[in-house]
This record gives sequence, C-alpha cells and structure tokens, in this order.
Amino acid sequence: MSEQRGSGIGAFLPGGRQHPVTQLRRPFDLIRDLAGRLDGNRRLPPSHSRGIRRVHVGCGPHNIYEDWWNVDIRNFGGVDQVMDAAESWPWKDRLDYVYGEHFLEHLAPAGAIQFLAEAGKALRIGGKIRISTPALEWVIKTHFTFEPMSDRRRIEQTYATNRAFHGWGHRFLYSREFLVHLLTTLGYEQLAFCDYGSSEDPHLRNLERHGDFSIDFGYPSVWIVEARRGSSPISTSRQLLLDLREHFGKQVEAGH
Repeated sequence: MSEQRGSGIGAFLPGGRQHPVTQLRRPFDLIRDLAGRLDGNRRLPPSHSRGIRRVHVGCGPHNIYEDWWNVDIRNFGGVDQVMDAAESWPWKDRLDYVYGEHFLEHLAPAGAIQFLAEAGKALRIGGKIRISTPALEWVIKTHFTFEPMSDRRRIEQTYATNRAFHGWGHRFLYSREFLVHLLTTLGYEQLAFCDYGSSEDPHLRNLERHGDFSIDFGYPSVWIVEARRGSSPISTSRQLLLDLREHFGKQVEAGH
C-alpha cells in the first residue's frame, strides 16, 4: 500500500500515524466553509474583506439601500450601523462610494466640514462622494419675491422662507459656489453637478428618493454634486474653520 499523504500541517507521520493537529484539519475546514457560506447570506461591514464598500449616510427608516451599508445616528429598523457621521469614521482608505441625500443641511457647518473630511479619508483613492442638498438659490427665488402682492401673500411668503431655512431640522443651506469652495478646500477633485437621479457613474444613478425635485428660475431645488478623492490627502482646513467662525459661527452663537 502506498503511503497516504495529507495536505495539512505535518501530513502523516512515519508508520501511517496521523499528526494530532492534522486530525483536526478537516473539522476546521468544515467550519471555515460553513462560515464562508454564512458570510454570503449576511451583510458584511466595510471593514470585512468581503464587506460592502458603499456607505449611505443619514439613511433614515425609509431609504434603506440593499447594495449599500446604511448608517444613521438613530437605530431605525434596517440600519446596518448606528454612527455619527460627523465624528471619526472606523474605515480609512477603504470605501468606493459615500452617498448622502438631504443630510448635509441638517449638520451644523463645522459638523458638515468634519463629515466631508471623514468621508474623504474613508474613501480609497479614486472613490467618490455624492451629496444632495437643498439649493439656497432656489429657496430664495421661489419662496420670496419683491413683486407687488397683498399683505396676506407677503405674510405667507415670510413664513415659507423661514420654514425653508429652519424647518425639518435644517442648520445651513448651501449655494453652488459654497459647495465647490467647501469640497475643493478639503481636497476633493473632479467635481461634477448632476441632475436628479443621473450620473456618469452607473453606481451613483437613481439614488435620490426625496422627490419634489424641480427647476425654477434656472435653479434646481437641490444641488447634487459628486466629487472624487484624488492622490492628495483629504484634510480639514484651519482657514476654512476660521472663516466659518468669523462670518457665521460668532453671530449664531451670540443669539443663544
């Protein structure tokens, strides 16, 4: 009889005796294979070698995406991970995509800067971020006009304008130029403004769910911008934070 050989550690010892460690190899293989099959049936986080590399921030309870790792600060049903996106992220240089719809405007400006910086650091080089946020220009043009009107109509416009700025937990509304300034200062590259649901990248198409999109007076109701992480590091700009403090933060804090 020819000598039987295994493929594990030690294989067989002289005389046909199996190494004690090798005796356990087959059960270990079965466990490993079972674990692999189980992994295939459950959602794996971005930190896992086979994990989901697309992170959807501020998903809420109604916009859970099957092919994305859905995160929110609140533990809604379907949320994959409870996480404050304006704090340090657990992934670095790992993600393919980050997406947030009607999320940025709910953060204080300093928190928005921190979120964009953390998202950029989590992206691999070449990874992309897509952000959808109400357009400041559209809000102003559609909510308040200077044409003659009744006092009652002007009162209604006053309510509507203030509701757009302060309603639904809004903290800060963005113009197109401000978004460009913010993203490029942090180190993002290849910015592109997109139509609702549209993108040159097929992975970023048809993501918007908020609805009520329109274009009025030449402005979209939301700015949808994509940006790419390049080879330069993404980092929080001290000057950006100082400007924010000088032109916005001090005045807002003074009112509290």
